[in-house]
Amino acid sequence: MAFTVTAILKVKKRYLAEYKRRIKRHAKNSVTREPGCISFEVNVDESDPHRFLLYELYVDKAAFEAHTEMPFMKKHLRETAIMLDGDLELIKFWSRSTAPAK
Repeated sequence: MAFTVTAILKVKKRYLAEYKRRIKRHAKNSVTREPGCISFEVNVDESDPHRFLLYELYVDKAAFEAHTEMPFMKKHLRETAIMLDGDLELIKFWSRSTAPAK
């Protein structure tokens, strides 16, 4: 069963452009360098461009745990910590139930 992670965070105004560049690269690294990462979506709040929803899909919980140990993941967290406006607003873990596709 697939494992889903969602996180909501806010970025300080002065770091917005840099964060967008970094999170785009991080999402690409996650999908292309990790066999267990199925998808990594970055979404921006329509009413607040500083607020992001990350939607990550892994083959299982172990794949997500491996993601957290990847050197590029640790580097991303270390380098973007100063950019965040407060702590993560929300992080949730989900077990995928169904996902019809076109």
